[in-house]
Amino acid sequence: MALDWRKSLKTVAESKEFQNVKSGPAALTPAQRLGKNMDKALAAFKAGNKEVKRPTIVKKGDEVKFSVRYSNSPMKLTAEETEVVVPAKEFEAIYAAIKESALAGEFDAQLASLSANAKTRGQTGAASRKANAAKKK
Repeated sequence: MALDWRKSLKTVAESKEFQNVKSGPAALTPAQRLGKNMDKALAAFKAGNKEVKRPTIVKKGDEVKFSVRYSNSPMKLTAEETEVVVPAKEFEAIYAAIKESALAGEFDAQLASLSANAKTRGQTGAASRKANAAKKK
């Protein structure tokens, strides 16, 4: 008798080993993706921004200038400002607090807007690539 493999399958959410492992970029919420991007930016900053074309975190003297980006767009951290400066000694605590606020939903409206813009840009780019490919044929 053949093995009924369908009975052995379960979703990632049903697995005790993999339920916290997301299966691709679409599995993350915008806030989770922002948090992950902030972790990457902080790691690059701590490593000296050697591998980063345009660093979002820069230290100069006793101050750190930074922005928080989502979908290649800066987020407004104050009413209108996307780039801010804080004392260097307080930077990591402030940055962690911003990430915590984002994960708690404080930036959800802004993230929704930026996600929609990114989706539109992606669709426009895909349509353009498709049109250009059709022209080449």
